[in-house]
Amino acid sequence: MSGVRYIATAGMFDGVHRGHQFVLRSLADEARKRGLEPVVFTFEPHPMAIVAPDKAPQLLTSPARREELIKSLTGVQRVETIEATAEFLARDARSFLCEIHGRCGVDVFLMGFNNHIGSDRAVATDLAEAPVEVRELLPFPDGRDVSSSAVRRAIAASDFAGAETLMGHKWLYDGIVVHGHQLGRTIGFPTANIEPAVPGLLLPPAGVYAVDVRLPDGREHRGMANIGTRPTVSGHGTTFEVNIFGFEGNLYGSPVEVRFLKRLRAERPFGSLEELKAQLEADRRQAKAVACK
Repeated sequence: MSGVRYIATAGMFDGVHRGHQFVLRSLADEARKRGLEPVVFTFEPHPMAIVAPDKAPQLLTSPARREELIKSLTGVQRVETIEATAEFLARDARSFLCEIHGRCGVDVFLMGFNNHIGSDRAVATDLAEAPVEVRELLPFPDGRDVSSSAVRRAIAASDFAGAETLMGHKWLYDGIVVHGHQLGRTIGFPTANIEPAVPGLLLPPAGVYAVDVRLPDGREHRGMANIGTRPTVSGHGTTFEVNIFGFEGNLYGSPVEVRFLKRLRAERPFGSLEELKAQLEADRRQAKAVACK
């Protein structure tokens, strides 16, 4: 990054929700005014996974999705990922600012309103003696609780429309199709068994959902998803599987994007496979009828 001078901000930016976008667009605007290049520093893994693993949140977005959203939604094209090691997280704010100034050419550092950085949890007013100019933004003008935690709460309540309103874009689950037990195809409902593209991605609660699935070739299909233990067929452990309407083919090892649209019902056991099949037929009709904005 030598030879170019930068204005930077730093954060996890999980979900790249509307509050994040306000900060990042402010970064891009300030960069244009000052003749600097904007750069975003983000972290992998989530810092809480290092300092308090039992309190670490599940992630709304994979690192790749996060970077893609930052670039496409805010116009900031330089995203630097910092490895969140215990050693790095033990550093205070001034030490971090000294490093990005000396090694990365950062002259101005932008902080969100009432935000803090470093192991000392410094706010902007604590950093007047830092080697870079530190500027704090005004509050996000929306006035609502727009945060990654609020988005997670909406998803936990299966309020996907609410989550996407907070985010300002579609919430997409990045998965990989893996081999399963192929029990669904025996009753006419073949499913793609999906694992997260990276560990720790958030899933909604157990239940049956209407979803849209984007395949590697870019085509989108409606489908219905089941998250749970498949009690009717004596399943063990939680699985995430999707019956993709109108698709026949081999997706093993392929990446897919799943958009959750609506929770159809809770997962429950049935007295026979025939009862399960009848319910799945009803679920499919309901999933097809869900409107998608």
